[in-house]
Amino acid sequence: MPRPLLLLPLALLAAGCATLTGDALQSISIHTVDAHDRSIAGFRCRVINGSAEYVGDSPLLDLRVRRSASDLEIECRHGSHVARATAVSRGSAIDGAVKALLPGGTVMLAVDHLTGYRYAYPSAMRLRIGQHLVFDARDEAPGKPAVAADSP
Repeated sequence: MPRPLLLLPLALLAAGCATLTGDALQSISIHTVDAHDRSIAGFRCRVINGSAEYVGDSPLLDLRVRRSASDLEIECRHGSHVARATAVSRGSAIDGAVKALLPGGTVMLAVDHLTGYRYAYPSAMRLRIGQHLVFDARDEAPGKPAVAADSP
């Protein structure tokens, strides 16, 4: 086999193409809280992105969602009480820049984009009853829930 063909699989793995090395799913946690940040369990939550829909009762711990370029829309209800959120889907700009420089990098970027592998959501969110919050992974500190902003 010609030497360049032997190096291709190695180059793909070294590039960190998420399709080859990553996980199509991401674990997230969703808690519902009142106006005083006290946890309230038992809300029925619906989580939707461009790839799938998930349903469960809060708190949702380690919910495995499919990565996607589309944002997660979250709605939790208990009687007349509603808590809503949007979790912004973020791709890694550094990862994209590195891949674009490698041979075949633009193909890897396209595959990762189409499959959703290069995107991530905030890993922990606290939805507040009566509000529609926006969570962004770039605002997340390790080990803490993502900081929320009111929706525009």
